[in-house]
Amino acid sequence: MHNKIAHLSTSEKQLIHDAPLLVTVLIAGADGDFQDAEIKKAVKIIHIKTYSEGKDVRGVYTDLDGHSEEMIDELIHSLPSGAYERTQILKEKLSGLNLIFNKIDTVFASELHKSLRELAFYVSRAHDGEIGIGYHNEQEKQLVHLDFIHEPK
Repeated sequence: MHNKIAHLSTSEKQLIHDAPLLVTVLIAGADGDFQDAEIKKAVKIIHIKTYSEGKDVRGVYTDLDGHSEEMIDELIHSLPSGAYERTQILKEKLSGLNLIFNKIDTVFASELHKSLRELAFYVSRAHDGEIGIGYHNEQEKQLVHLDFIHEPK
């Protein structure tokens, strides 16, 4: 991954690095509340993606693995407690990927986009420790597809 983003600015590299954390907090906090099951599921998925993703995207998750739960907690505490305001901030930050995707390898950008959407899906399905019970609320249902992050072309 690092050679795919070496030409980016420090803030652009940081956004790619933080994207899985931002997606996790966006989806987990969509209902205004953070459930342990959602955070634990995200940590597990981040770990799985360290070996299940393609080489370059795997690097994004490898950098987070081992301390992702602490980083998620830090992010949660750095954001407003109100769901609406927090969601707007996270969507704005994640929307920055749209410009970055135009600056990086299309295959890497597409794989990262797909991977982030998968992460959002799995976090959304982690309520009460059960997979597949449906979306927790309407806000989560609207956010889970990450439509504000455009598919790279």
